[in-house]
Amino acid sequence: MRLSHRRRAIYTGLAGHFSEEEVWPLLALWESKYADKPPFALNEFLAEVVLRTERKLERARLYRELVGALTGPPSQLLPDPEEQLMAWRQGRNEAIRSVATPDAAAQKTFLSLSQALLEQLELPQQQALRRFAAGNLGGMEVGTELATRLRAWLEQGAQEGIESLGLEQLRKLLNLLYIGLCEFLGPVRADRVLSQAVSRVETEGAGFSPRRLL
Repeated sequence: MRLSHRRRAIYTGLAGHFSEEEVWPLLALWESKYADKPPFALNEFLAEVVLRTERKLERARLYRELVGALTGPPSQLLPDPEEQLMAWRQGRNEAIRSVATPDAAAQKTFLSLSQALLEQLELPQQQALRRFAAGNLGGMEVGTELATRLRAWLEQGAQEGIESLGLEQLRKLLNLLYIGLCEFLGPVRADRVLSQAVSRVETEGAGFSPRRLL
């Protein structure tokens, strides 16, 4: 099955549950991470959709709709959204470039926030979270040298890697830590830990609001 057909099917399924503003990042996620995976990876994709959107979805229903779209007649699918998706990516890349330069204030707040997160965990949980993040830096889209420095920060506390990150990259790294929290603590407790960390950093009077990292 050609990529264009599969993209139409996934777009058709998602469009019935999400607004246009929400659909494009989800479709981009599918195309970059799941398009070449076997059909059973749809469940993994939907799990990430739920995490990213923080929406209560009828996953079983959406799964059936996506499978139906993938296996049904092309005449029942929406037109290929390739051009719209490309336009969305171009707009997003321009926004990313505007926040990609290193920002000392954002870095300082990020370090305070990550410390506030870790201090709520027991030592074995801290170590597990650091290992999880260090092993999943691929989504950061950084070069090998910077990835090595980030790994050193996660595993040893070295700050050189953080000093090279712009706002968008700091957001990605915080999101990676949050995903790890969800893995080890469950989403409810992970949300509570993150909320308490944000409140603590805000109370300390950070010059750069921690909410801008979310």
